[in-house]
Amino acid sequence: MKRKLMMLLALFFVGVGIVVAQTQVSGTVVDEAGDPVIGATIQVKGTSQGTVTDVDGNFNLSAPAGGTLVVSYVGMRTEEVPVSTNVRVVLASDTELLDELVVTALGISRDKKALGYAVSEVAGEEMIRARGGLSNPVNALQGKVAGLQISSGSGSMGGSSKILIRGVSSISGNNQPLFVIDGVPVEGTDYNSTNTQRGAGGYDYGNLVQDINPDDIENISVLKGAAASALYGSRANNGVIMITTKKGTREEGLGVSFTSSVGFETVNKLPKLQRLYGGGASSSFEQVIINGKTYNYPDYATDESWGPKLEGQEVLSWYDLAKWEAGGKVGDPTTSRWVAPTHDVEDFFETGISYTNNLSISQATDRASLRLSFTNTDLKGYLPNSSMSRNVFSIAGTTTSADQKLEAFTNVTYFNSRAKGRSEIGYGDNNVMVKFVQWGHRELDMAQSKDLYIMPDGSQATWNRAAWDDPAPVYSNNPYWSRYMNYQNDSRNRIYGNVGLSYKILPELKFQYKTNLDFFVDKQYERNAIGSQEQSRYMEISRQQYELNHEFMLMYSNHFDDYSLNANVGGNIMNRRYEYVYGETEGGLAIPLFYNLNNSISPAAAYNLLSKKGIHSIFGNVSAGWKNMLYLEATLRNDKSSTLPVGNNSYWYPSLTGSFIFSELLKEQSGWLSFGKLRAGWANVGNDTDPYRVLTTYTQYTNIDSSTPGYRLPNTLNNSELKPESTTSFEVGLETSFFNNRLGFDATYYATETKDQIIPLSVSGTTGYIYQVINSGIITNRGIELAFHATPVQTRSFSWQTSLMLSSNKNKVKELIDGVDYYRIVAAPFRVEIGAMKGDAYGVIMGTNYVFDDQGNRMIDPESGLYLATDGNENLGSIYPDFSGGWTNTFKIGNVDASILLDFSRGGHYFSTSYMFGMYSGMLEETAANGIRENGIILDGVIDENGTRNTTVADALDYASHFYTGPAAQSVFKSDYIKLREINVGYTFPLKKDKFVKSLRISAYGRNLAVWGPDTKHFDPEMIVTSSGNIQGIEGGAIPSVANFGASVSLKF
Repeated sequence: MKRKLMMLLALFFVGVGIVVAQTQVSGTVVDEAGDPVIGATIQVKGTSQGTVTDVDGNFNLSAPAGGTLVVSYVGMRTEEVPVSTNVRVVLASDTELLDELVVTALGISRDKKALGYAVSEVAGEEMIRARGGLSNPVNALQGKVAGLQISSGSGSMGGSSKILIRGVSSISGNNQPLFVIDGVPVEGTDYNSTNTQRGAGGYDYGNLVQDINPDDIENISVLKGAAASALYGSRANNGVIMITTKKGTREEGLGVSFTSSVGFETVNKLPKLQRLYGGGASSSFEQVIINGKTYNYPDYATDESWGPKLEGQEVLSWYDLAKWEAGGKVGDPTTSRWVAPTHDVEDFFETGISYTNNLSISQATDRASLRLSFTNTDLKGYLPNSSMSRNVFSIAGTTTSADQKLEAFTNVTYFNSRAKGRSEIGYGDNNVMVKFVQWGHRELDMAQSKDLYIMPDGSQATWNRAAWDDPAPVYSNNPYWSRYMNYQNDSRNRIYGNVGLSYKILPELKFQYKTNLDFFVDKQYERNAIGSQEQSRYMEISRQQYELNHEFMLMYSNHFDDYSLNANVGGNIMNRRYEYVYGETEGGLAIPLFYNLNNSISPAAAYNLLSKKGIHSIFGNVSAGWKNMLYLEATLRNDKSSTLPVGNNSYWYPSLTGSFIFSELLKEQSGWLSFGKLRAGWANVGNDTDPYRVLTTYTQYTNIDSSTPGYRLPNTLNNSELKPESTTSFEVGLETSFFNNRLGFDATYYATETKDQIIPLSVSGTTGYIYQVINSGIITNRGIELAFHATPVQTRSFSWQTSLMLSSNKNKVKELIDGVDYYRIVAAPFRVEIGAMKGDAYGVIMGTNYVFDDQGNRMIDPESGLYLATDGNENLGSIYPDFSGGWTNTFKIGNVDASILLDFSRGGHYFSTSYMFGMYSGMLEETAANGIRENGIILDGVIDENGTRNTTVADALDYASHFYTGPAAQSVFKSDYIKLREINVGYTFPLKKDKFVKSLRISAYGRNLAVWGPDTKHFDPEMIVTSSGNIQGIEGGAIPSVANFGASVSLKF
């Protein structure tokens, strides 16, 4: 008993001693320039006790006397300092990059210096600096990653973005990268129809990556090559964009963050239209008599502007007639002046406005973390009667057992969006840009069109009347009728995320299992009202898809003196189900304004599709390092795909990469070299195909005049011996930084070859089919990526950082199939097609060209004075650029920061239907410039092989019409541009740490502010994008480009 009492007393006094020995520590953490380091971690060495610095770099905590504080921050060297009452810690940048971790395939964090392939990272804050309304969030990466090409063409309402990493590798398959969010592969494609993609009308509903919430993004890693993405399998054949979302972290105060933004959008690039001549096919007016009075009546039944000069003549306008008819034809109609419109096309567009609010709560303890986030965005678009809203809720949490061995985690996001009034694109009846640029009258006033587009009886009022006494539209709806009566709407509900467990078997060995889900329901509704120029109709589309992945991994990591070893082995079971239901009225609508399939005059059309796909995979990788200098990694994966035939459906792909940190050998001799690395990688990856391309099946149907069922032959002959596409990739790179990381560059050369392309090749009709699925064709890509960074100025109160990204990719179609030198990807609605030509780059514009003499002069017909056209189609240029890049400059002056981004593209071409018909119909500025209508035009060229210059005067109408009947090359333009992509300015308020508000920041931004280029007079080359697929290079009524401006305020409590 006495002994036990003594032991208790001893323990008591030891405890008292410990308590007494606690010291209250106050300190500040700054960088080399003396600026506070916000969010640095301070931990008492050997314990879990710690805190983080506030916005001023200050911290407070209790620590045992004689103890040690470990101070760390990402990208800076960790420092250890003894415990004292007042501490000032200076963190230096980690010039050797030893602590720079990047997220690689399967979510594995690796030291960047150990990687043998190119990986680019973008911080999450870059995604929200200039969010631009509801535009696709991936567009924020434009100009910031070498080798990543992003083009977007459908404004701010979530239109499609074309995303390519290191060029096109598949002739007819998917070339989009795989998107992975917290380890969850998510669908990123679009479902735009072929007609929509080729510019023949329809709506761009956008690719599904627009569902990503930029407010939740912590960082993005772009895995560019096959070596980087091989562990993800065939789906990552085109690279991977990995998104890591924000997680719960230990925060000062309540851990509540709130950001509110307001944005405005205005049209900043419209085609230049002539304002000298009005509509009609001749220079005179028709004479009409109403109630005994004679009126000058314009030729409203035509949809071109070769009419009388706009000189103030008194006319009976369509607006006068419509008002007279709306009033019951009482008295005589009024008249108007034949003049250029006071309210022209630019006045049709409105100032869009968006509001975005994000609220998040984040906290963590030693054993658990939680983050909740909610974002709401509401947009009123720049097109009349257009709007969109979306709500995103996300939760991320972890919990760990007391022994720190078992961890449960989850990351789940729910997304809901609703949109109304997207713009029809391409050559569609309700695309207002077709009516403004390609076909129309140049005297039309938008205020009048808006004032009267619907009559009291519900019929349409439009300028394009059949006759003065017949108001039925001939070719064109009133643009406001198109926007308010023939609009579409859509909605999407989506949930994606994962839930999993990990167990630490040994300190070096961990097992992990997780289930990944991506599920969405997408609904679209389109309508044309009774009274429209086109037949009334109503259409519904419903898409539903889920993808479920079960993934398990065994992970090992250890160090042995100078050696490090990391190994992972695992498997994945993927199942995907896609269901598509379509219904559309036939023969028009029976009852006005009742939009339902049951309102169809004839039996409604209906169609249903069910598609399933599965992939079973096993994979593994081993990486070894020596003395933080030499690293070698090998990966191996096998996919077994349900879309390929037995015998060819299981395929392996390996990769091998290595890196050599040569600066480790020179660190004692060269103070100017901060870091230097050579890297190399090789990989071979496979790619499967879409479901149901192996066996040829027949479709059951019933004849109209019989109840006897029959079977219809499909138009495509499938292939029971299909094998996977195969891509072999090689890359080498050099990374260096100098002068304490003030200057550096990253250079990469890569070469890829994709063979056994899966192609639906055109075959003779005598076979009974139109296409046959085959394995054939080889595409190569070779390119260079360069990334430069520098900090020219770094002082306590001012800094300037600059970065330049450059990339060039040379694509070539080496082979198609024996005896075939050309594969048509798609035909445009008019004059040209896009194809793959053996020996040329993938994606060439094929159409009639100018005829040239031996000296390269254009040949002209001496009789008409117009350009001669080739008899057949020729290659008019590639649709993809030769090189692209971006230049970012960031400045900081005290608490003010600012940045500016220019991005650019050189090379590539597109065909413009708007230009072709805008010339043909007399709408564009060129058709009335320099007295051409009075004096004609003399085209530059020669009339014979002797080089005799042309002197024949071509008639203006013949010249303009020749844009449709002459060489298609007349309407092919360069896609070169330089864009003022972003400007951002912000101010962070210096707040006291004891205030309720822990952080306060205000900022303003501008995006897509200006574009320059040799062929940007009428169109922004980027706006021709109509999908994320392979069909590009055709402009067919592109909506105008939009500039975004806005401001935001961010607070933390």
